[in-house]
Amino acid sequence: MLHKKSILTLLVLFTGGFVPIQLVTLSFWYSQYFKGETLGPKMVRTAHEFAVPYIEFLYIPAIIVFVGIMIYSKKNYPDLFRRMKVGIIAGLMLGLALDVVRQNGVINGWLPQDVPMMFGKMVTGSQSFVPIFIVGLLVHFLNAINFGIIYTLLFGKLKNYKMAILAGAILLFAIEIGMMTGPPMAKMVGPFGVNWAWPQLFLLTLVAHVFSGIACGLTAQFLLKEEDNKWLLPFLRK
Repeated sequence: MLHKKSILTLLVLFTGGFVPIQLVTLSFWYSQYFKGETLGPKMVRTAHEFAVPYIEFLYIPAIIVFVGIMIYSKKNYPDLFRRMKVGIIAGLMLGLALDVVRQNGVINGWLPQDVPMMFGKMVTGSQSFVPIFIVGLLVHFLNAINFGIIYTLLFGKLKNYKMAILAGAILLFAIEIGMMTGPPMAKMVGPFGVNWAWPQLFLLTLVAHVFSGIACGLTAQFLLKEEDNKWLLPFLRK
């Protein structure tokens, strides 16, 4: 039987992981697979139709619940609070590491769009650079934070830095495969980018994700305490 901390942990995974990340995939799924818009400004505008109610009824409430659990856990479940806090920091490092590589793709035209700008257009529906840029970066780094939280809850502190590097790389490699075969990338550029800039797009995003996963794993390993050495299932039973 799940106890209170277990339920809160699963809620953190849902509100801090699944709901925010699915803003992007479900919005573009709606545009590409349901509405048949696969490329260009019209695709982003159609994704915006789905994104607005999703943000209002799921995204923002999920963030509020996540923050509430974090405040509550600080006093009542410090081990859960620590994983949430470290997950946020590790996620920020993940996002920064990703962007170091990603910018090369933007500069060289290997990416069909600058990802934060695409997110900003999808969420705001605006044509003005400032709101698009600010909101797009916010969504981009919130996504990175979500993956950092998923990492700390899934793995905790591992035995050594080599295992943390491997865990981070594997997690982000799985995300890379999902991105290359799912919305919006697969419909825009073909699976693994075969219809755009092959193999540059795939190699660029692969390196970016693995590099960012390593940054996430190393950060979490450094900041978590020795008592955070349980992976998700033992942590839920504790």
